[in-house]
Amino acid sequence: MKPLHLNLASRPYRDYKPLYAVVVVASIAIALLMLNNVDTYVRYMTGTEATRATIAKLERQAADEHNRTLAADNQLRTFDLVALDNETRFINARLAERAFSWSELLDRLEDVMPREVRIRSISPSFSKTAAVHLALACESKTSSGMLDTLTALQHDPQFKDPFPSVETTNDAGVAAAAAGAPPGTGAPAPYTFNISVDFKPTIARTAER
Repeated sequence: MKPLHLNLASRPYRDYKPLYAVVVVASIAIALLMLNNVDTYVRYMTGTEATRATIAKLERQAADEHNRTLAADNQLRTFDLVALDNETRFINARLAERAFSWSELLDRLEDVMPREVRIRSISPSFSKTAAVHLALACESKTSSGMLDTLTALQHDPQFKDPFPSVETTNDAGVAAAAAGAPPGTGAPAPYTFNISVDFKPTIARTAER
């Protein structure tokens, strides 16, 4: 004969203990994960604090350097570069003029110029370069004086780029020379001409090197 099991509860009996256990375990796991995340965040912030400070310092330095560059560019734009260049050229020309040796020039011209040619005037002009530009006014007893002078200047290493500008013939001077008038008698020169040439002084070349 089977025993009788009487269930006198108003509702069916259910065992929720396993469910409660799962909820508790899940809650503990979630809490542990949150604590681990918080700990990781704190350790990250602590470990990267020095690096972040270094990065921030470098960014500030870069910004300061950029501002200084802009300020320098703005200041440079206010300069009158043309006037500054002209002033530099003027100063260099004055320095070249002070260093110029007239005795050296005259000695070289005496050696170079043909015998039949005489220099009436010399007009030098100085620049920032080592060369001195010369404007020579000359007179000659012969018609080949200008050509002979150009050839002589071209063959001398201290003279460069000789170029003729004006040549005139004085008939009275030609006639006087043909008649054998001696120099210094007041007779006009038979031939006159102008030559421009660059002269390279020895001192200037040494200073330039």
